[in-house]
Amino acid sequence: MRQTIHRTYQSLTYNLKTLIYFEVLYRVLGLLIIFPVARFLFYYSVRLSGQAYVTNQLFFTYLLNPATITVMLCLTIILSIYLVIEMIFLSLIYDFGYHERVISFKDLIILGLKKSYLTFKKYHILIIAPAFLLFFTVQLIHLMGIYSTITFPIQIVQQLNRMTFLKWSLYTISGLFVILFFETSLTLNLYTLDQLSFKNAYHQSRLLLKKQRLKMILEFVVINMLLNILFYGIYLLIIFIIGLFVLITKDQSYVLGVLLTLMYSIYAVIGLIASSFLIPINYALLSTWYYSNKERLGLSSKIIRLTNKDRKAFSFKTLKRVSIGLLVVLFALNISSIISIIRQDRVQLELFNYAEIIAHRGASHDAPENTLAALELAIEQGSDAVEFDVRETADRFPILFHDATTGRTTDDLLNRNVSSLTLSQIKDLDVGRWFSEEFSGEKIPTLEEAFELIAGRTKAFVELKTYSLTLERQTVRIIEEYNMVENSVILSFNRDQLLRIKELNPDLKTLLLVPVFYGDINVMLNYQYIDYYAFSRDIIAENPQFVNLAHQKEKSVYVWTVNSEQYLKEAVENDVDGIITDRPILAREIAYAKNTSTVLQDFLKEFLNRG
Repeated sequence: MRQTIHRTYQSLTYNLKTLIYFEVLYRVLGLLIIFPVARFLFYYSVRLSGQAYVTNQLFFTYLLNPATITVMLCLTIILSIYLVIEMIFLSLIYDFGYHERVISFKDLIILGLKKSYLTFKKYHILIIAPAFLLFFTVQLIHLMGIYSTITFPIQIVQQLNRMTFLKWSLYTISGLFVILFFETSLTLNLYTLDQLSFKNAYHQSRLLLKKQRLKMILEFVVINMLLNILFYGIYLLIIFIIGLFVLITKDQSYVLGVLLTLMYSIYAVIGLIASSFLIPINYALLSTWYYSNKERLGLSSKIIRLTNKDRKAFSFKTLKRVSIGLLVVLFALNISSIISIIRQDRVQLELFNYAEIIAHRGASHDAPENTLAALELAIEQGSDAVEFDVRETADRFPILFHDATTGRTTDDLLNRNVSSLTLSQIKDLDVGRWFSEEFSGEKIPTLEEAFELIAGRTKAFVELKTYSLTLERQTVRIIEEYNMVENSVILSFNRDQLLRIKELNPDLKTLLLVPVFYGDINVMLNYQYIDYYAFSRDIIAENPQFVNLAHQKEKSVYVWTVNSEQYLKEAVENDVDGIITDRPILAREIAYAKNTSTVLQDFLKEFLNRG
């Protein structure tokens, strides 16, 4: 074991500079090619499945669709070809290191392209099998740790439990792939370096593996477990640092929500970085086995040389120009994908989506509703958006206020109608003292003051409380002036009002508030001028199928106003797109805990002294 680790380390470090240059360049190239192709194929597979949105109830229907299987097979082939080319280059780097020869990055590119061409010409697509099996086995071990922290949605678990044959088939296929990996672990070197035929490579592989399988399995498992411990250690350290930073800069109540929100995003980044190490390290291990077993049997290893003929055939200067040009073109082609991903809040697969948290009237559980203090606090609490109500004063200024009269939330003893007061009169009222003395002196903000505070910081859900043409025009004008069209949603109980909003600015998103509902839901979902729907909690609880129906119409569904832990969990389980709540911190914890195991949640709560 010690000797294997030492020789693997030597393989990695002898031409380390060249190895790093190649891996960085190849990973960037992979991101620019594989990522957009995978994204395109995913959306194409959803379209071929006949669904607009893959809900958790339809997950296995989508997954087992022949079109999906075909698309996934194509993606697997593309990824495997990408991996084969990487391993051909790695074979050359490690072979030069084994023979204690330095290979420059320039020579590697020339020789690697030649070897890739000759290898695919001789073995065609069959060469991809060993590369895929290596990737599958490495990722299987790598994912075992993260799998233990995940809880899949109940709909998926129930379907999988009913599909016993599928579950055991997956276990069987995975086990078979792992066995095949060890049986073919040396063949890629035999193909790439020795250029043996399939038949001769098979026989020599059997010879090299004889009486070595158990030792190789043990070494592979131990090395990968050590690598995983290292990567998980780094991951946990980052999580700890983030938690400590939030605890110092904010408050203990924020920590759990922030960690649950970020933990899988951080893991995705760590996983991407880890994959850049796992394949080169594991292929160095395979190369160590290849050379060690050859030495054990007294078999010589062919020395790869770069001739002047090769250098003339592959002009490095030309290759450099072509490579730079290719990278520029690929980057340009990917700009649209990058922009669309940034703009896209949700993907078409419910499993990977989390409910958006909208702070109802700001963080109204902890600050007086519809005030700048409530909006600021909602942003600090990590809300995805703030919701507030807008009315109109007697002199036609839009202000943030919910009730038609002032009595409930201000110090106005006369309880006057908001519409009868001028802006100057409204500004004389105290809208904070009713909540607590801490907010004494808080004033009713204008819509402009609200956007001055939130523009560029969060999204705005603006509920129009009156059916006034001047209020509608003023609201749209202010949203446009603060460049918040793409980050604003107009809410109303009135369909005609939302239609007028679309006429004023077609790019503004509209949301219909639905407190009660009778009739055919499909008729309402077909309104083209309504982008989103917000149902009361009772409607969603009694009709959870409304969410799926809306998703198939490519419409988003929100639920309001949900504050208790029980109802928040219910909303998350019903796969709503967003939750309008007075308690953004609690809502975020529950929303982002949907795929996190209860064991991990309990550990985090215990660690943070949360009961």
